[in-house]
Amino acid sequence: MKQLTITCNYCSKNFQRPKNKVNEAIKLGWNPYCSAKCQFAARLRGEYRACQNCSKKVWRTPKELRTSQTNRFFCNASCSAIFNNNLRSEALPKNFCKYPNCEKQIPRDQLYCSQIHGTFSRKRTLESLRKEVLSKIRKFNKANRRIPVKKEMYGPYSKARDVFGTWNKAIEAAGFQANPVMFAKKHMAKDGHVCDSLAEKIIDEWLYSKRIPHQRSVPYPELKKMTCDFVVDKFYIEFFGLKGELREYDRLVKLKRKLSRKHKFKLIELKPTHLFPKNKLDKILGFLV
Repeated sequence: MKQLTITCNYCSKNFQRPKNKVNEAIKLGWNPYCSAKCQFAARLRGEYRACQNCSKKVWRTPKELRTSQTNRFFCNASCSAIFNNNLRSEALPKNFCKYPNCEKQIPRDQLYCSQIHGTFSRKRTLESLRKEVLSKIRKFNKANRRIPVKKEMYGPYSKARDVFGTWNKAIEAAGFQANPVMFAKKHMAKDGHVCDSLAEKIIDEWLYSKRIPHQRSVPYPELKKMTCDFVVDKFYIEFFGLKGELREYDRLVKLKRKLSRKHKFKLIELKPTHLFPKNKLDKILGFLV
């Protein structure tokens, strides 16, 4: 069949088509297209507009073009939010760095343009930090009649390290005797029991204040050299203050747990967080009262 050369009505490309098809299209008033893609594109009504934020081309229908109140178009919701937020922020008063003589404009939720300016502006003298640390140590001693341990005062502890070098030096500067090496000094509880640490003394005196009969340093079954901190009836109470810090200590903790399961007695494990910075023994051991 004879082929005729015709021109695409959309892209103006020349292409071959059978003569009978060409005559049929002329008779029915159809426009010739080289492909279905060109035929589909020719039916579209609308325009490409640039995204107001990223300049990406986006297609908009005649209705969208006609009903737009601002004549601004966006490729997605994110670009729309970014553009509109920037537009709103420009209408608000400008925010500048609070550092003296720094006129750099910054976002409204910031105070300083950099960490250097922020740190310098908040910097305090060593003398003011020293007075703050000593004041809090003395205030704690007056309220609790003992010196605080570092776990009870996380804020002052870091400042004490910066000013005095160590926590014990800060205690001494406040006029008190520094904390000894762990287990080097014994503590006497109100009921006369000798305790290996301040934490054990706090536990012992809590039991004494609640009038709960208890025993100190009770040997474990099978291993007489290994003792339990406190025993109340069939409850063994241990303060595991060094759990997770020493391998040998963790081995002993596992051994005590194993013995408790074997001999079927209840092992109650107390942690530093149960005592410091807030005493939670009423909640942990309240069932013994």
